Amino acid sequence: MKHGIGILGCLSLSLVKVVGQEPPARKNVLFIMADDFNHWTRSIGYYPQSYTPNIDRLGAMGVLFTDAHCSSPVSNPSRNALWSGYRPSTTGIDNNAGGFVRDVPGFSNIRSLHQYFKELGYHVYGSGKLWHPGRMDPANPSCDPANWSQINQQATGCNGGSYSRWESDSNNAFVWSGNPNTMTQSNCNDFALASQVASFITSYSSSPNQNKPFFIACGFFRPHLPFNSPVQFWNLFSEDTLNIPKGYLENDLADISGANSDAIHNEIVAENKWKEGIRAYLASMALADFNVGILLDALENSPYRDNTIVLFMGDHGWHLGEKDRWSKYAVYDQANRTTLVIYDPSSAGNGNKCSKVVSLQDIYPTLVELCGLPPKTDIEGRSLKPLLENPDKQDWNWPVLMTYSGKNYIKTNNFRFVDDGTKSQLYNVQSDPHEWINLFGKPEYNETINRLKQQIDSIRNIGFGLKEKLLAGYSFIPEINVIPGIIEAENYDEGAEGQVYHDTDNVNSGGHYRLSDGVDIEVTNDSYGAFNITDTRSGEWLTYTIASYEKGNYDITIRACNPSPSSSTITLYMNDTPMGSFDLAPNNPEWSDVKLNNIEISGTGFLRFRVVINTGGAKLNYFRFVKSTSVSVDLIVKDNGGNRFLIDTVIQDSILQIDLTQTNPTARLEIFSLAGIRVEVGYVIGESIINYRIKSNLNTGYYYIRISDGVVDRTEKFLKL
Repeated sequence: MKHGIGILGCLSLSLVKVVGQEPPARKNVLFIMADDFNHWTRSIGYYPQSYTPNIDRLGAMGVLFTDAHCSSPVSNPSRNALWSGYRPSTTGIDNNAGGFVRDVPGFSNIRSLHQYFKELGYHVYGSGKLWHPGRMDPANPSCDPANWSQINQQATGCNGGSYSRWESDSNNAFVWSGNPNTMTQSNCNDFALASQVASFITSYSSSPNQNKPFFIACGFFRPHLPFNSPVQFWNLFSEDTLNIPKGYLENDLADISGANSDAIHNEIVAENKWKEGIRAYLASMALADFNVGILLDALENSPYRDNTIVLFMGDHGWHLGEKDRWSKYAVYDQANRTTLVIYDPSSAGNGNKCSKVVSLQDIYPTLVELCGLPPKTDIEGRSLKPLLENPDKQDWNWPVLMTYSGKNYIKTNNFRFVDDGTKSQLYNVQSDPHEWINLFGKPEYNETINRLKQQIDSIRNIGFGLKEKLLAGYSFIPEINVIPGIIEAENYDEGAEGQVYHDTDNVNSGGHYRLSDGVDIEVTNDSYGAFNITDTRSGEWLTYTIASYEKGNYDITIRACNPSPSSSTITLYMNDTPMGSFDLAPNNPEWSDVKLNNIEISGTGFLRFRVVINTGGAKLNYFRFVKSTSVSVDLIVKDNGGNRFLIDTVIQDSILQIDLTQTNPTARLEIFSLAGIRVEVGYVIGESIINYRIKSNLNTGYYYIRISDGVVDRTEKFLKL
């Protein structure tokens, strides 16, 4: 890398062509992403005290999108949407616990972005954090391993140290620190990753795949928590000269019902650590920028520099005090806004900024068009090629749809609207770019709100139509029902043939499937499960066979709703004996949980229970059976579609290996005795697999472990020998 000051030299990309080997005719792709990288690059201008010379230089070469947004403000749904081509509102994956897109019914055989390039002759190379797992792992299906040509398993992140270390008292996973040692590949995995990918680029022309165009993807972990970086990046900044972000306004949450400052922000302010925290984030951002420079430098000194598209992006935004928050996980603009730069050597608009609102959802179709591949017509998003040709294109007014934990929100070039019932938010982003004045509820904006709601519905319906096509051949064959556990409502004995009739007249509602017994199954927009039973009729029976069960008393919960104008009653029977009823109020289209407590389930052999809808109109999503205990705390497992997190449920040495790759970065861990007495509590770092050492002295026996992160709330049992 060309050197500037010390190790932080700024890359200088000239346009002198490397003489010698001619690159392939088809364009290559260098795809770079950084985790939790917001829009604070110096060239965007929101926070001009940042240090991002390499990304800024890339932006000066290509097109810098100053108003780019993710599809969901956390890693798992954002990355699933990016690589799959389907929005969170379509797949139902709208939080970190949403799982992997190929596990969603109907989506198992989709063509991911890198897969599409691979099938059309590219050598696709994956490294770092690209999907949600922190590194590429051939054994982890959530990395989509079968659809890469080559995988680099290098870990990501960077070691911290004692320099300026701070740890939150309320959440010990919220940490920042500087490593006083010189950065090496052994103490900074992101640096090692950049070096390895750079070597791959420079040696590609002599590799066995030299005759293939390449698609190289590299995902850095910084500036993700913990904000750790080598001291030379810390020394780029000083708390004495840093400013509070311009988007901060004291008490600007007062007009948003239910909004509160987060505990970490209050703690940071009370301890006068605000500017130090900004310094820690900026240092991590500068580290990411430095590693981006290593890749750009390698490309500059390769035969491929004039025939390679370079894309840099963050997967979502991050608050550093705005709205009294230090996190992502929010529907506010700061959590969703990120950096996007695209350099296409042949684009007419290179060297300009684009202020139009765009989405990371647009990346898939954009790269397909720029590389001259056959158009991908069965994905969501819109090619940005017109903006790469003319960044100030006046007729570009395509809104961006985002979804987080069931809430849909939209941004246009003029407004931003969060559709959340009485807590909805509307902002004029032209006159109020920092979202300080909520216009929702003001009569003069009713027409604007109605128009934005229609746009949300229109965009979502596009996804529902695509989802319906993917599900057209889906067979609703009941799985084996086991209790205790969750039984999906459509998972019942629907007849000997189990034939599915597809109702094509219901595309906009997400698609209906009529089974041979007349019952309808609908694609659900609820975050719990992919389908629900709908169009039930008065007196209709649904029979379930339980293949495996534990005798005992159970708390039974159903998730249901009743949009019809008349009340509905769902009665649960054990054989012919009624066990209890669930009453659903009329005119209630919202999903809710209704519970029966301490119901005895016994019998011999296979167990059958039946559900009858006494009056029509109810929709069912699932049944949850939890063994009734004398536990004094709520230990009910809330299934958000994730897998079990305990890798081994039997331990001897007090080490629990826990898979937290689908949780948020911080998770609360609790251990209970079977009597419900909590014996241990603490916080752990999520989004990774951890080895947790139990601090308490546990006797031999069974215990409950509970993991919760605000979205996921799961309880499992383990045996201590």
